Amino acid sequence: MIRSPHRRSPYLALLAAVALLLPASASAQATDPVLIELGGTRERASFVIDRFEIAVRGVAASQGLPFTPEVFEQLYPFLPNFLEQRATELVLLDYARTRDLAVDESRIDEIVADVRATAEADQRDFETLLVEAGFRDEAQLRELVTESELVQLAFEAIRSGVVIGEDELRVAYRGARERFVVPAEACVRHILVEDLEQAETIAESLREGADFAEVAREESIDPGSAARGGDLGCLPQGATVPAFDEAAFSAEIGELTGPIETQFGYHLLVVDSREEARQRTFDEVRDQLERELRAERAEQALDRYVAVANVRLYPERIPALEELDRDSID
Repeated sequence: MIRSPHRRSPYLALLAAVALLLPASASAQATDPVLIELGGTRERASFVIDRFEIAVRGVAASQGLPFTPEVFEQLYPFLPNFLEQRATELVLLDYARTRDLAVDESRIDEIVADVRATAEADQRDFETLLVEAGFRDEAQLRELVTESELVQLAFEAIRSGVVIGEDELRVAYRGARERFVVPAEACVRHILVEDLEQAETIAESLREGADFAEVAREESIDPGSAARGGDLGCLPQGATVPAFDEAAFSAEIGELTGPIETQFGYHLLVVDSREEARQRTFDEVRDQLERELRAERAEQALDRYVAVANVRLYPERIPALEELDRDSID
């Protein structure tokens, strides 16, 4: 299955590029085989691997890692998946061209300006940043950004053409009601201490009128809630350990409860409010359902476009890692 842009990783969105290459000699075909064909568009191994390297550099950067030959080697087995993604992008670019979709040049200027601003913020040279990201120059960056934007425009055009009827939405709601159950919720304050004797002493002082928030700030060993006067916020049922959860959903509202023992220590808690579980109505989730169905139908429509486009992939022609010019990967 060829993946659509809706399922792809963000870094792949920047990698759409088209190469309209003329037939080469038998020797060139052997050393640089065609990996993708779509109509008159042919993309050879050298082109696809260049784009894949940009993707790998993006992965490394997203993980805060330097790009190294070792990183490239680790991700090279994913090149067939990248090939499928690239094929889908070519179909979308063809869709955009045949429908005269165009990207406003000011949008490209804005994206490139953002890249420049990033370089300046990091006190780095813009051209050096481009090279490190795998781009030859700013012109190539603009080319890839333009094609990435066209891919998104094409997919959005497909999605906007999907029609979802009201009856269809209601059927979908009935089939997925369990997804739209809001769990019971309790808004809780607590004080956590290490031993039972201390918990009982604090409980007595609270019942005699001590301020809960002040005591929490001074005595609780839960630093996050202690800084907020013991406030844990509103917790869905089942989100905490069983003993605490049971107390939070059975205690009298506004009454001091505890000490409650858990593996963390001893808790004194006050439930300020509680909401019962409820079913969200169709009107509440209608827009969400429509977005989901529209995205699903757009995916299906894209799959049909890819199927009839007669894209030819040749993953068996991908060069072995040891056949690559390793000096170019540094």
